[in-house]
Amino acid sequence: MKYIWQNYSAENKFYIETKPLSPYLEVGNVGGKILGVNPIPRFSEIFSPLFENNSEENFRSLENCLLHYPAKLDLKSGVHRVSIFEHRLDKEIRENYFGERPAKLYLSLTENERRIFLIYLRRHEAAQGLKNFFFDAVQAFFPETKFYFHEWEKKILICIPRDETEHNQNLMQLLIFFLMDMGAAYEIFWNGHFGIIGDNETIRLDDFLIY
Repeated sequence: MKYIWQNYSAENKFYIETKPLSPYLEVGNVGGKILGVNPIPRFSEIFSPLFENNSEENFRSLENCLLHYPAKLDLKSGVHRVSIFEHRLDKEIRENYFGERPAKLYLSLTENERRIFLIYLRRHEAAQGLKNFFFDAVQAFFPETKFYFHEWEKKILICIPRDETEHNQNLMQLLIFFLMDMGAAYEIFWNGHFGIIGDNETIRLDDFLIY
């Protein structure tokens, strides 16, 4: 979906588009700053009186002025923009846009867990690869988690002091699928810690793994 607040500029020239636009488009780019707007999805009540007269020059000018207002309002309403993005991501996952398995894992979460997950997925998408949110997301769900990088084997060691339940496994698989860098090697340690030579807190007789 493309919205009127995206790439907003005071120089934009808005008008109500009478020709059908794609249902996934609120704005059609006619050329440069000239933007045809489909008001039906969100603004039908506001602009319906203008539909029959939008070919006249004075109505075109009025349309342009009126459409700048909701565009600027959308642009300034950050909470609404966030909600739109997260709603889209939720819908795409549920409709198997990323595959049946991720959708099943996502739906196995609680409502609150899905909300937190969408926050990090939205940030991940907005960053366009410039920042990795995998570690932040894991610690949001499992705050005691510790991460290590094994230099010899070139892989990430993830120590989660929680039980290896099916629910926790599903959550980690979802985070790995969406947020971990592709091709990254990793190993998860549940409900315990591997022993680090020289660290007495991690080396306890009969109660540790040496890595």
